[in-house]
Amino acid sequence: MIVSSGAAPVLACRNLHKRFADQPVLQGVSASFAKGDVVSVIGPSGCGKSTLLRCLNRLERFDQGSLEVMGRDLSARRLPWGERRLLRRQVGMVFQQFNLFPHLSVLDNLTLAPHRILGLPLADCRQRARQQLALVGLEDRAHAWPQQLSGGQKQRVAIARALCMDPAVMLFDEPTSALDPELVGEVLAVLRRLAEAGMTMVVVTHEMRFAREVSNRVLFLNEGRVEEEGSPDQVFTAPRSGRLRTFLGRFGV
Repeated sequence: MIVSSGAAPVLACRNLHKRFADQPVLQGVSASFAKGDVVSVIGPSGCGKSTLLRCLNRLERFDQGSLEVMGRDLSARRLPWGERRLLRRQVGMVFQQFNLFPHLSVLDNLTLAPHRILGLPLADCRQRARQQLALVGLEDRAHAWPQQLSGGQKQRVAIARALCMDPAVMLFDEPTSALDPELVGEVLAVLRRLAEAGMTMVVVTHEMRFAREVSNRVLFLNEGRVEEEGSPDQVFTAPRSGRLRTFLGRFGV
């Protein structure tokens, strides 16, 4: 288990509310994530987990509440370009469905954003890309096309692509849910290595073993609220919420 550094938060939200039409999805969610935290977000389908991540990365506008990244308030409804650039650099995100550009090689998928958004020289971007591919065990696939990769390899490339922006925190939205069972382990192994290296991570997951063994904190969302929060030991061995006990029971926990 990774132990929190206790440092000031690199990412924090307070009282987030989000509705889709007349349906409330987030109802006053507050959370903070310090450097080195590995926080697993668990809960039943439809409880707001993915929406929370998308609000933390401003891919969704929230209706009420505040968001801070590296101590800067990024809550404005319309962010200036400089603040959007800061957000994209500091908060990386990996989705369920890889989202690789099929017309670009693996290497070009990784270099596009650092070159165009951060303005780094292309040679530096390529060097950084190869370093991140080595981290996820795919240095030999730099010139492959996405359609030549397995699902697990595509997800590892997506992780490497996000890391190429050198983010302060990484958000993972159920990164193994689209994978065949035999491919899940290779992606979770990468997440474990990132956690051990001190990467700040917020992981929406149904992998309870990962949440228990790798996280230093677990958030249980239910009906758009943080119903329970605590260490893995507390959440998994002594849950206070009856709804959480029922949820964990479905996984044999």
